Amino acid sequence: MLSVQYERRLGKHWSFNNTFFYRKRSQIPLGNEFDQLAKKYSLGLTGVDFEHIFVDQAHLGVIGYSPELRYYFGERKNRWFLGLFGQFEKFDAIIPASMDATYQGQVIEISKVPISFDIRTSSGGILIGKQFMLAKNLYLDVVIIGPHIGTGNKVYALVQEDLLGQLNESDRQNLEASIYQRFDLNRKYYQVTVTEDKAEINAFRKVPYASIRGFGLNLGFYF
Repeated sequence: MLSVQYERRLGKHWSFNNTFFYRKRSQIPLGNEFDQLAKKYSLGLTGVDFEHIFVDQAHLGVIGYSPELRYYFGERKNRWFLGLFGQFEKFDAIIPASMDATYQGQVIEISKVPISFDIRTSSGGILIGKQFMLAKNLYLDVVIIGPHIGTGNKVYALVQEDLLGQLNESDRQNLEASIYQRFDLNRKYYQVTVTEDKAEINAFRKVPYASIRGFGLNLGFYF
């Protein structure tokens, strides 16, 4: 992921950061590990069952902005910091999933069909890290961890599959019910619609969202 950060000192211990970040849509590093975590914990965190969703084969892109109010501890050049931050993200993803459909009286599996996602989130959290002075005007930010919670303001998923055009109205209604059941979608948040040329999952209200900013390095220059 690429990021650009501008930090403005507000005093001896305080500063304000603006961070812009971007990741081109590509495969997720450590995809197998994330797939296992998603299948184990996702239902409790996101309310969506990932048992038939294959994160290890996903392609994910993101663009976002994060404002941060930071406090530095101590007087030394190499100081720990604690940040209170907000985060606004737009995710562009293609994630394979398997679904059951009824066709000509038989239940068939649509295996690992690519699902396009458009997700936009806003959240806030706490960031822990340490800043090292490498030279007079050069420093290194080491971000250790930053858990944050918020909402998915937009969650939209699209499936375009040739088989959909061969289903009758009853089959499409069965597929809608199957999608709700297979991914354990809460009808309080999500609407599923299946037509002759596409299947859509759309959140019609804000969805609870939780994530973690992991380990990161930022090289900076004072001016």
